[in-house]
Amino acid sequence: MISRKQTILAYGWIWLVYILMYLPIAIIAVFSFNASEIIAFPLQGFTTDWYAQALTDTRLLGGLKLTFLVAIPTALFATILGAMAALALTRYPMRYRFLLLIFVLMPFLIPKVILALAQLILLADLGIGRSLWTIIAGQTIVILPFTTLVNASVLMRIDKRLEEAAFDLGAGHFSAFWRVTLPLMKNGLMASWFIAFVLSSAEYVLTSFLSGREQPLSILVASDFRFNVSPALDSIALMLVVANIALIGLGEFIRRRAQK
Repeated sequence: MISRKQTILAYGWIWLVYILMYLPIAIIAVFSFNASEIIAFPLQGFTTDWYAQALTDTRLLGGLKLTFLVAIPTALFATILGAMAALALTRYPMRYRFLLLIFVLMPFLIPKVILALAQLILLADLGIGRSLWTIIAGQTIVILPFTTLVNASVLMRIDKRLEEAAFDLGAGHFSAFWRVTLPLMKNGLMASWFIAFVLSSAEYVLTSFLSGREQPLSILVASDFRFNVSPALDSIALMLVVANIALIGLGEFIRRRAQK
């Protein structure tokens, strides 16, 4: 039996963790509206000039464009491959299903620095230069476990008797998948795409190893933070956080809708 004191301590610990996680974001949000270039208290007034400066910076806008050019195909490839892996794990009898699951989840278990270094060495041995396509390939591998799990969670809740009924009515495997399974997977596919897009746009470690001269926004922002801490960067960081939270929330809403 858990006592009242233990319950209070548990909730206190949870709130402490949340505060340590989100307090830096709150501080960034505050200084993004501060009228002074110096990031320090006391605040000097309220302004939105830093957001205007960030949104008119051609260098940062170019990095944002590259981020979209990477995140959109990465999310698409990761969603398709994740759906295929989820179908194999949940719909087809396999002798070594556990090994396939380990293989799919391996990029999530390996530290990103090691995985990025391994991919960089492989590209060098194959004579492939670093470009946006190498970033897309590397990020797809890292994001694959997440899209697989999202799609598998949807497939596990789809009644297999619906597919069996399609077979009884004369449908082949492809026809049953196209007419029965795929429409029921639609919300899960959309949710996994949103989650993959957010993970790709926020990925820094792999991108820093695999990018060439063309650098997405995460690399540019990280570089600027090292040499010039400006409130304009705070505004960019806050806009990215808000956009990612919105996309993740939308993806989770779609996933929960699919479960119902």
